[in-house]
Amino acid sequence: MAQRTPQRQSVHDQKVDEIARGYINRGWETKADLSGHPQPDTIYGHIPDVQAVLSNKWEEIVEVETPESLDTDKDQHQAFKRYANERPHTEFKIEVTD
Repeated sequence: MAQRTPQRQSVHDQKVDEIARGYINRGWETKADLSGHPQPDTIYGHIPDVQAVLSNKWEEIVEVETPESLDTDKDQHQAFKRYANERPHTEFKIEVTD
């Protein structure tokens, strides 16, 4: 995992919260790797930033990256891609902060 400055970590965390709240507002059961939210499941040794499930039929895994971490978290991305590819109606997304 990439080391972020406190400012970049704050931007990251705000984006994670924004994405999680978006899913919650649309009725998805949502977990986020932030205090105040249920913790996402560990997926092949990695915890995603957001894990959202709709009616036990659709699942989305979202990883938020800063420009600094985009190229350094490849193992984590591969784990989440593998997870999504092994399950029907599951998608993995990467969101990059500004």
